[in-house]
Amino acid sequence: MPDPHDRAPVPQAVGQRRHLTILFSDLSESTRLSDAMEAEHYAAMLAEVRGLYQNLIAKHGGTVVRIQGDGVLAIFGHPQAREDDGRRATEAALELHQAVRRMKPQTAAAAWPAGQGLSLHTGIHAGMVLIEEGDAMRGRFELLGNTPNVAARLAAEACADEILVSAETLGPLHPFFQTSERRMVPLKGRQTPLAVYSILGQVSIGRRFEASKRRGLAPFVGRAAELALMEHRLDQACAGQPQWLSLRASAGVGKTRLTEEFLRRAADRDCRVLRGYCESYLSAEPLQPYLQMLRTLQRQGSAEADAVLRGPAKARQEAVLQLLLQLAGQGPLLLLIDDLQWADDASLALLHRLRAEAERRALPLMLLSATRPAVVTETPALLLPIHHGHEADEALHHHELLPLSEEEARQAIVQLLPGTDPFISAEVQRHAGGNPLFIEELCHALAHQRGGGGLHAAEEAPLALNPASGGHAWLAALIESRVARLPPAQAQLLRVAAVIGAVIPTWLFERISGCCEKDPVVLELAELDFIFPAGQPGLLRFKHGITRDVIYESTGLHERQALHRHITAELRAQLALGGQEPAHELLAYHGGAAGQWQEAAHHAEQAGDQALASSALDRAKKQYRAALAALEHLPPSEEVHRRWIAIAHRFGMACVFDASRADLRVLQHATGLAALSGDATAMARAQYWLGYVRYALGEARAGLQLCLRSQEQALIAQDQTLLAQMPGTLGQIRAATAEYTPALQLLDQAIAQLRPQAGASSSSTRRPPIGLAYSLACRAYVLGDQGHFGAADAAFEEALSLVQGSNHAVEASIQGWRAAVLLWQGRWAEAQVCAAETHRVGAQVRSLFTFAMGHAAGAYGAWMGGGCPLARQALEEAVAWLAPRGGGLFSSLNHGWLAEILVQQGEADRARKHMALALRRARQSDWIGVAMAYRAAARLAQSQGQPERVMRYLAAAHAVAQRRGSMHERAVTELCAAELALQRGESGAARGLLDEAESAFFTMGMDWHLARARGLRQQF
Repeated sequence: MPDPHDRAPVPQAVGQRRHLTILFSDLSESTRLSDAMEAEHYAAMLAEVRGLYQNLIAKHGGTVVRIQGDGVLAIFGHPQAREDDGRRATEAALELHQAVRRMKPQTAAAAWPAGQGLSLHTGIHAGMVLIEEGDAMRGRFELLGNTPNVAARLAAEACADEILVSAETLGPLHPFFQTSERRMVPLKGRQTPLAVYSILGQVSIGRRFEASKRRGLAPFVGRAAELALMEHRLDQACAGQPQWLSLRASAGVGKTRLTEEFLRRAADRDCRVLRGYCESYLSAEPLQPYLQMLRTLQRQGSAEADAVLRGPAKARQEAVLQLLLQLAGQGPLLLLIDDLQWADDASLALLHRLRAEAERRALPLMLLSATRPAVVTETPALLLPIHHGHEADEALHHHELLPLSEEEARQAIVQLLPGTDPFISAEVQRHAGGNPLFIEELCHALAHQRGGGGLHAAEEAPLALNPASGGHAWLAALIESRVARLPPAQAQLLRVAAVIGAVIPTWLFERISGCCEKDPVVLELAELDFIFPAGQPGLLRFKHGITRDVIYESTGLHERQALHRHITAELRAQLALGGQEPAHELLAYHGGAAGQWQEAAHHAEQAGDQALASSALDRAKKQYRAALAALEHLPPSEEVHRRWIAIAHRFGMACVFDASRADLRVLQHATGLAALSGDATAMARAQYWLGYVRYALGEARAGLQLCLRSQEQALIAQDQTLLAQMPGTLGQIRAATAEYTPALQLLDQAIAQLRPQAGASSSSTRRPPIGLAYSLACRAYVLGDQGHFGAADAAFEEALSLVQGSNHAVEASIQGWRAAVLLWQGRWAEAQVCAAETHRVGAQVRSLFTFAMGHAAGAYGAWMGGGCPLARQALEEAVAWLAPRGGGLFSSLNHGWLAEILVQQGEADRARKHMALALRRARQSDWIGVAMAYRAAARLAQSQGQPERVMRYLAAAHAVAQRRGSMHERAVTELCAAELALQRGESGAARGLLDEAESAFFTMGMDWHLARARGLRQQF
């Protein structure tokens, strides 16, 4: 039975969570000033400074929380949240600094010491704050959390008359200011330095788009249909049918970027373009967008515009109307008004009058406005159409601008963040929901994270993509400002939805909130681009994952935990009623968030097991990590430690086909716990999985040593299960280090042990025999490298017969190795088919290693089979995806392939880079692509007239082939040597080399290479 406590009412909130911008400012060298001045004079000066604090902070929309001594603490974002709070705080600081610098002593006797001027030093930072009502001691509000501490430390770090603002506070708004270079500042209490700007002054730009241009515009992708619509409306307007097209979309969807592209095209058609914008910042003047248009005309020398601007304000609306109608009478005129949702009533009324009069006169006028969805209770009546008959009504066209499609978003991410692997790209898309602004900012954050030299980007991506975790404070403020404008009932529904998750089952939402998906309040939230029906019936989802994250983090801790407990109780009740399979992932997530750690650990472990069984490797790793994190909250005990080690072992299984360096920390901790326990079995298994994952990461020698130690412990513990796995594992690792003789012996032993077990299992119920299949595949590529391609084919066929169609990660790995062996043999088209399967299954199981392996092998096959011009790019993509992980197992192949292509394309420097990377992999005993790199080096040396180096590199390639016992590598090196000898005019040496190469190619069935050798012989 559910615990009634789980459905208890939400406790009274302690304070309120808000995303705030915090400003700390102090008078510089105040101690020296107070020592040198009379107390009365110092008090008078201080009173003036405090008056400036009060007046100027309020002027910019901030609230003074506390004035203490000569310093001030102020907040922006409460009681009213605005999307530009960071900009407001920075402009307030600039004006404060300027005003204090200009302060003069009231009398000569009250002069500052030694004639020095006054100055402030200021720190500004934004983030999550718990805000409570204050008192006489604490100030107007009490601010709890780390954000005020960071702002205070920035103020302490700032020099006299310096303003330090964290980069995340301003985000894309920093081009509104003249700043120093972005720099990293270490702050006490923070593990990582904070990116900051020193603010030097303001820049005379008014629109965010202009700020974006200074920063660097995001790529313009998609929007072909919208541009076609706009050009069609312009055609109609030019034909004397006035048009008004209103583009509507949420912040960041790309209204301004689209209109700028359209205006550029309109100007190319000899259409006069005038533009204006409305703003909420400070007190915008009446008729603001039209006055901006007139000032543009004034700068162009228009006497009429000058006269209107100099004329009486009362007559200005009529004068503007007549001037714009006059301009439209002279030729096609396009007027753009951006951010119409902030327009004053006079501007809106004039817009409707202008449209109606142009319609009456049949003028070539197009009105283009861009606006955001308005909360229904706030929509001004003037935003609604004014009816002037059927014809006038037809002239107003509303167009809802949709987010980018998945493909358009992918293109934008690739251009903004080259080298990003598709799985991180998918995460960006999930959080951004097709919103170009969100995509741009998430990509900028990831780019800065990579450039900062922190942890590997691939491992840290989830942290960087969470705006509440830091780095996106301005973006959180933008989202919170939208939520703050909602009626309380809608805001509460959003909080409930955010606690349920990014995807919201409608039955659960109705149980918790009392509202069904057809409720008008819920439908309005869909209209406002917050939540909308998902692709499946019975589900809602957040339009943007970022929005959900911000709303969730802004929900009070006690309210969140109460909701999580309620959700957990409803999930249990639903399962009891329906007899369904337990929704372990949901129960684990909500149990952990509610602080029910024992239950959370259990369900996360079960969810991990389910994901591992279905080869959903990323989900399995995520759930096992959640289970381990939940166990950390339980009191330490032997039982907890045993569970930790056992879960870590299964975590190791999930890592084998998609390992990252972050995984090593879990397995190393498990090894430490096992050692403390003194349990030989636990120690053996912990070392086994640590060794196997080191091998999977391309550290084969280190992995081999760990597995050998594991074998020793397993013998002591008589762990027969683990001992039975050892021949296959050790055979795989020795194969990776090109120790083929012992590798084949161990693999044959493993295959002999595993074959009877696979045959004895029921084919309808058994899981794929992963160990047998992978051992067969390893045996196959060893045979292929030795030139026994027929035997390799047979081993691959047997391996695939065991797993084909299972969509297990091992199937991707086997297909990848088969592709590599087919490439060695010169069967380019068949290799591309296998590589495509590797790529497909790797994507399905979200194994970046196998996904990239298939991508690279397919690209090289396409290059060799037909000189595909995109092959090099695809190979470079695969290398870039794996680079944050150190390249991974057998990554020398990718570098060898790239070196060969780059030499052929004349890219000497880049080719050398990949040759060096291939040779570096040899230090880890990864020899598989090294001979190819040496051959590429020989070709490059030949092109640069360095015959001694040619011979040295060819000898090195032969040595690598000898080390591996690779017949095909030796034959291909002889063919390469023959080609180079012929180029040098050494036909005798070339004939001898070709004789050996042709014989080997014929024996191994390498028909493509044989044909090439025979073609070369015809050149004698």
